[in-house]
Amino acid sequence: MKAINIYEQGPNATLRLEEVEEIQPGLFEVKIDVSAAGVNRADLLQKMGKYPPPNGVSPILGLEVAGVIIEKGDKVSGFNIGDRVMALLSGGGYAEQVIVDYRMLLSIPTHLSYVQAAAIPEVFLTAYQCLYGLAKLVKAETLLVHAGASGVGSAAIQLALASEAKVLITAGSDEKIKFCEGLGAFGGCNYRVQPSFDYWVNEVTLDAGAHVILDCVGGSYLSKNINCAALDARIVLIAFMENPKAHEVSLPLILQKRLTIMGSTLRARSLAYKAELIRQFKMDFESFLKRGIIKPVIDTVLPWTNVAQAHEILEKNQNMGKVILQIKD
Repeated sequence: MKAINIYEQGPNATLRLEEVEEIQPGLFEVKIDVSAAGVNRADLLQKMGKYPPPNGVSPILGLEVAGVIIEKGDKVSGFNIGDRVMALLSGGGYAEQVIVDYRMLLSIPTHLSYVQAAAIPEVFLTAYQCLYGLAKLVKAETLLVHAGASGVGSAAIQLALASEAKVLITAGSDEKIKFCEGLGAFGGCNYRVQPSFDYWVNEVTLDAGAHVILDCVGGSYLSKNINCAALDARIVLIAFMENPKAHEVSLPLILQKRLTIMGSTLRARSLAYKAELIRQFKMDFESFLKRGIIKPVIDTVLPWTNVAQAHEILEKNQNMGKVILQIKD
């Protein structure tokens, strides 16, 4: 089979489509004939040598795919050969075929294409884990989402609306803010025009602040998050696009507001953890997917031979929603 391999990890990394050895599914695994794969910022970090795959995981990029099951192990339950599925992966998605534990699968609703389905697993499960598993977002709270037009951001907006949350976002252009408002966000702050988003949040909320903050930027955003956090707020950090170091953090404010600050990744979590996360997501939101109440948001679809172009779109923050690699027509 063919897959995209990385050469010379770092600033001069290149991606090459080439033949690789096929592997067979184990007792609890299926083999998927892949039609489409999602592109994520984790892929860019791995290409740069900054986010290695967990031990025993394929070094091939790609954390989510959609396709059809073509083989299955004897212990696989609930899925059959020929089923259309989307899968959460720890790696290996930029390939014609992938092997994955069946507990990492979700069925593709009949109204969604493979391209649309490939835009769901990583970002929706990440957003779901952060908002409901970690931050315990509840009805009518205010949620602040940074990079609201990103894949995770667009998923978080939709999932939060299910709890009737008031969603505020930050983004780098008025166009992206309008895009997020179209998904249901109450409003947004263009950080290029108004870098002090904390003042904007406090103004919009009449100084009540945000109860939950989902942050993929890090750096100077942490102190601003604290400034505009509500009493007993929860701040979830999932990346540090700006800077891995945070300065001038007000410890008195953390104490006064009784804040909880937590960090999370999904890729390196155990199989049991991710299986339970997917089970809970299905219980809470699978019907929303089937009814089209929540939906994948796609910016660009490119043939996987254009993988370098796909990565460049994310590197330049040009996307509103997901970038998808089409592996089969």
